[in-house]
Amino acid sequence: MTTRVNVEFDQNDELVADSRRSSDRKAVNSEIKVRQSNTQSFRTILSDLSINGFKMRSFTSLDEDKLVFVTIPGLQTLGAHIRWARYQEYGCEFTAPLHPAVLAHIVSVLRKN
Repeated sequence: MTTRVNVEFDQNDELVADSRRSSDRKAVNSEIKVRQSNTQSFRTILSDLSINGFKMRSFTSLDEDKLVFVTIPGLQTLGAHIRWARYQEYGCEFTAPLHPAVLAHIVSVLRKN
């Protein structure tokens, strides 16, 4: 039997294994804008990003049953489903995955800021 082990890099590009993830994550710490239907956008902190989704911290409560729309600097607004919530953290899955080259570019831009 083969165990899938996904890999993530922390803020210092050190390798960290995580077998729960469906894709590699990149640690970031960047402000993004989020909104849900019938609400105004507000700022949250993006803490990691992958081709399939992201984790964010928000002081504004989100409805887990509604789609979220995120605006990441340098990228068009993207839709995502909230897959889990824990206190002020939310794990979200994009409605359509990012291309790996787009992910690499966005992470590079976010880490420079």
